[in-house]
Amino acid sequence: MANAYFGRPSEKMIIIGITGTAGKSTTAAMLAHILTSAGKKCGYITTVDFFDGNSHFLNKHGLSMPGGLLLQKSLRQMAAAGCKYAVVECTSEGLQQNRHLGINFDAALFTNLSCAHLEAHGSFGNYRKAKSKLFSALGGSVKKSFFGQKVIGVNLDDPTAGFFLSFPANIKFGVSFKNLKVGDVGQIFNAKLVGSDFSGQFEMNGEKFRVNVLGGFNCQNAALAAAAANMLGVDLVQASAALGDFQGVRGRMEQVVNNRGFNIIVDYGCEPASFKAAVEAAAQLPHGRLIHVFGSTGGHRDKSKRFEFGKTSAEYADYIIVTNDDVYESDPEEIARNIELGIRNYELRKPPSEIILDRRSAISRALSVVQKNDIVLVTGKGSEQFLILPGNKRIDWDDVSVVKEELSKLT
Repeated sequence: MANAYFGRPSEKMIIIGITGTAGKSTTAAMLAHILTSAGKKCGYITTVDFFDGNSHFLNKHGLSMPGGLLLQKSLRQMAAAGCKYAVVECTSEGLQQNRHLGINFDAALFTNLSCAHLEAHGSFGNYRKAKSKLFSALGGSVKKSFFGQKVIGVNLDDPTAGFFLSFPANIKFGVSFKNLKVGDVGQIFNAKLVGSDFSGQFEMNGEKFRVNVLGGFNCQNAALAAAAANMLGVDLVQASAALGDFQGVRGRMEQVVNNRGFNIIVDYGCEPASFKAAVEAAAQLPHGRLIHVFGSTGGHRDKSKRFEFGKTSAEYADYIIVTNDDVYESDPEEIARNIELGIRNYELRKPPSEIILDRRSAISRALSVVQKNDIVLVTGKGSEQFLILPGNKRIDWDDVSVVKEELSKLT
């Protein structure tokens, strides 16, 4: 109904859907930036923000993939602004609830898949099946007169890539940093990291790239975005130039600039795989100590990740401050105790830790003990503009803003 009401906007643009456990928002923003830089005006809808081709709007709705009404309205705004392309982040929950219905996708991209949201889907198989609804929708949709093909692009290095490649499409391509070769792929983009994992440099099909975003995993996101843009008519030279001035995504390995001689990084990292990727990426940077502030977002649903978060942080961090993320109706002290148990159960390292449930106080504490050349890493909320306190009390919140406010109080 929303699709019809807003004039079937997806029929007026080339629509690219992106799914996977991690990297969706960053890959979507990178792809839109490359396309727009090449003169192919592109909007996007992600967990972080909406871009209608002219203006950015922070996503304050609490849904990574909006419901049908807002989704179709946003697509219409892009078409009205003159966008010829639109990138839509497609989450497992959104696809499971059929929020994608009415969108005629032209391309489907897959980043990676790891155990996440199992409490909502019941099993990894069900989680993967929910993700695959994007590819089913692609194969069952009608080709457009101005774009007569259906395209699938995947990260070949992920073990589940073959499953997503099994769906029908006219063109299939893959990106690999492991020099993998797959028979069902028409074009393979072979890539390799250049220098250290935190240099942001890689080569792909002979072209050199550099991205100014922390984390080796963002090279993978950039490679998939560049390859997808190439399949849409942008050469790799143009893609490389565009990614060279890409300024990153709010709350995704975002560095908070300061003149005090230490590094502050804010990241989302709310699932085990992305949590580990963020901490590992921070640990690879030159530093004195790594001070980590985190809780267990959604820990009321998936209790096992509380222990896993604690163990992972203990593996890399030198000082840990356990705090609240979104608590909902859970016992915040129980969540913190579970995380702390995960920290203590890691036998190879025993970094000191403390519990400060108030998130602002925890950030303030981290900034009070940080020294020159240290890194403060704050994970769990990223760009989200709210915080769910005990008893489901929702307040306005922004990690980056709070970090800046507490930073300004330092003498």
